[in-house]
Amino acid sequence: MKKNILIIILVAVVIAGVWSYQHSGRNIEIKQPIKIGVATILSGDFAFLGENVANTVKLAVEDVNNSGGINGRKFEIVVEDAKCDSKGGLDAIQKLVNIDGVRYIIGGMCSNGTIAAAPVANEKHALIMTPVTGGKNVDEAGQYIFRTANSDVLAGRDLADAVLKLGYKNIGVVAEVTEYTLDIKKTFENGIKNGGGNIVVSEEFQTNTKDYRTLIAKIKERKPEALLILSQTGTNAAYFIKQSKEQGFEVPLFTDFTFATNENAKKIAGSFDGIYFADPAYAADDPRMIAFLERYKTTYGITSAIPFHTSASYDAVMMYADALRAVGDDSVKVHDWLLKNVKNRKGFMGTYSLDDKGNSDLGFVIKQIINGKPVKVESKK
Repeated sequence: MKKNILIIILVAVVIAGVWSYQHSGRNIEIKQPIKIGVATILSGDFAFLGENVANTVKLAVEDVNNSGGINGRKFEIVVEDAKCDSKGGLDAIQKLVNIDGVRYIIGGMCSNGTIAAAPVANEKHALIMTPVTGGKNVDEAGQYIFRTANSDVLAGRDLADAVLKLGYKNIGVVAEVTEYTLDIKKTFENGIKNGGGNIVVSEEFQTNTKDYRTLIAKIKERKPEALLILSQTGTNAAYFIKQSKEQGFEVPLFTDFTFATNENAKKIAGSFDGIYFADPAYAADDPRMIAFLERYKTTYGITSAIPFHTSASYDAVMMYADALRAVGDDSVKVHDWLLKNVKNRKGFMGTYSLDDKGNSDLGFVIKQIINGKPVKVESKK
């Protein structure tokens, strides 16, 4: 009898131990962090851009974790240098997805890197939410590529609209041969033509170009009333502008935000004063955004290099957090939740929605640099 009782007790202990182990393991699994990947530019001319994105994500993740995390789980950041080329972007995403097991990524990469990495993300159901611009190619990169930032297609549209409203009709366009710049160029030229203006000269140049004198002479002969100059990082545009001044060719200049934010370009060109540029729209006057930018400055000892990237990066983290709290750690369900629920969302980027391809509907604000400061342009009535 005693022997039977002893056996029963031993069996009960074993069962209790197994139950405890199983549930303990389950609790450990539940409490494991959810990885947030950051694939961005941490080397080269645009390293300041990537540092800005990574710094913002760190603060956003801090906010999520300090508020209880994701149903008791914390966010954990994994950062990779995507450089600013196709190989760098692909390598970064492959590392995050295939080695680190990340399924939620902030992709602050150049467009070519995003496009190269898109097939991996789509196949593995790993979301890439980009807080930087990009054109139609990014819009159509696949169902797992989302964008909180402003599409370059809208940059071309809004630049064309501003040029025409300012009274210029005969326009010149010159662009570096990259996906980013040619996308803006194409949309801009269509906007000018559809708005009743004329493209009197349309030229392109290769990335390694340093001498623009022949090109400038050709453009000068066509006598444009205004000129749109586009380059990937802004550096080549600066050389073009410098040499234009030396040749006595000066007309109202329009460009994109990468030029206006590149301090190296400013040193080359001498001054940005008078230049118009398309600045991505974000909630610059929102008290929450103003407070966050001050916190960023206090934390890192520098101001945010590109505030709209800060806005879009912060919003991306918060959208992931909201989706994960709602549907759990399942990237397919997170994907579906984002498409269904991000409508008229009020974030640091302003009030916006995601379309059926995961792209926000935010446009650009045209500004002119006056006495070193960007000033919103009020078009002629």
